Amino acid sequence: MGSYKEWSPKEIEELVTLRNYNTKWGELARKFKVSKEKVRAAYRRAVGAKESGYSQLVPIHFTADSPKVAVLDIETLPMIVFSWGLFDQNISIEQIIEDSCMLSWAGKYLNSHEMHSDVMTTEEAKERNALRITKSIWEFLHQADVVIGHNYAGFDVKYINMMFLKYNLPPLKYVIIDTFLIAKQNFRFASNKMKYINDQLGIRNKIDNDGFPLWKACSDGDEDALQTMLEYNEGDIGATENLFYKVRPYVKGFNVALYNEMETEQCPVCGSEQVKHEGWYYTPAGMWESVRCQNCQCLSRKKENQLDKEKRKTLLVKI
Repeated sequence: MGSYKEWSPKEIEELVTLRNYNTKWGELARKFKVSKEKVRAAYRRAVGAKESGYSQLVPIHFTADSPKVAVLDIETLPMIVFSWGLFDQNISIEQIIEDSCMLSWAGKYLNSHEMHSDVMTTEEAKERNALRITKSIWEFLHQADVVIGHNYAGFDVKYINMMFLKYNLPPLKYVIIDTFLIAKQNFRFASNKMKYINDQLGIRNKIDNDGFPLWKACSDGDEDALQTMLEYNEGDIGATENLFYKVRPYVKGFNVALYNEMETEQCPVCGSEQVKHEGWYYTPAGMWESVRCQNCQCLSRKKENQLDKEKRKTLLVKI
């Protein structure tokens, strides 16, 4: 089995199942009688193919070619510090041996099957030199109009901007859709961690890893650990994309129609023209027609106030 095309569908299915249950790469290589590099390549291609199969969740992503929407996640190396104990420690800046830095990133654009990603090399990890991968994530984000991530507004974007500032890269501007904030503001899950939410919703989830030993091995520059980290990072993208499609009827502050020249009514979240009148939306200022997207089920309203001027003049506002 020298390449991906030589794998049978049954073998690919078995490979994905075993890896998702955390079977080690070495064990998989021995089982399928190929190198670890080739078994990794087969797994990544198989997962990539599965990630494009979202028809069971939504019939389409966007009806328009724009905006360009990215799904992104980063991983970082932990700080190395001096400490006199394990509990209730206040670490001062004088105790920092090595600061945290970006370790890897992964992303893809909606409507595309291609995965984009990067991870430190062995020497970069040992030296904590994140210049090259910071440049590569800048190039990826520079093309995006919108970025989706879980806790992206609270962590990822701030960390990424810090790396841009450190390496003198210009700032980028894009709309952020944070699935963590959507979950926190609209639902009452016991935990807003993506792993818990996706498990509750029965959708694709994050890939498990070995925990802190994996991060330590990456910090030491272990090549095998760095590749495992990249695969873990890429696995988060499929989970985040699945979660976005489930919660996108609750997305606010984003309108697909602003990015194209179409003059027909479009769902602001998915761009579908299949919208249907569904009652009225009332505010202290007036009455608007509500519409339901028949593709993603997003509920929105039209911008024309249906109350005439004389009626609006008679409205009282509580003080």
